[in-house]
Amino acid sequence: MRASAVLKSAGIALVAALMSVQAHAANSAFATSNVNLRAGPSTSYPSITLVPAGASLVNNGCLADYSWCDVSYANYRGWLASQYMQVVYQNQRQTLSPAIAFASGVAITAFTQSYWNNYYRSYPWYNTWGRYPPYPPVRPYYPPPGWRAPPGWGGPPPGWRAPPGYRPSWGAPPPPAYRPPPPAYRPPPVNRPGYRPPPPGYHGGPRPDYQRPPMPDYHGGGPRMERR
Repeated sequence: MRASAVLKSAGIALVAALMSVQAHAANSAFATSNVNLRAGPSTSYPSITLVPAGASLVNNGCLADYSWCDVSYANYRGWLASQYMQVVYQNQRQTLSPAIAFASGVAITAFTQSYWNNYYRSYPWYNTWGRYPPYPPVRPYYPPPGWRAPPGWGGPPPGWRAPPGYRPSWGAPPPPAYRPPPPAYRPPPVNRPGYRPPPPGYHGGPRPDYQRPPMPDYHGGGPRMERR
């Protein structure tokens, strides 16, 4: 019993360590170019500061479609387009595409007025919240058919919700192998003296190479009838 308890505790500690490493990898990000940090997930929102290329960021989560992410840079908090971000995935920096964000466990978050009130009260444009149209809900990202979880994947990111009608295809048995249909039946050739196989495209009737045999000599009475 004591050995079982020790092994169970060790397993829990290992899982916690792996989850911590995965969360740290998902939270660390880098700017790929000089890009504006915005007050909301759109270029229509005011710019907070300019993030220089190569700057280290903390990714606090992305919208459900992974188009914009809530990041921390220095003493600033704002939104950055994911196409200008990189994360460490499979031991190398890669652009934060939806597939990589989903596989690496980037958390899902949302943009609300509460977020605006929490971080932008000291800015001169704080009272302009009403000028911006409500941000439309985004459709959650879901992996394409045939997607397979990478090694060490810990499940869907925190906050991820499957869209309506979502049916994951990974784990399902592979489709049966393709088998071409059998060839069309063709009768065997007739082996007899003087037989010639029909030419291509022949579908009945007199053959294109048919020659009418000559009429035998006529020996009867009456008008001669030519065979037609």
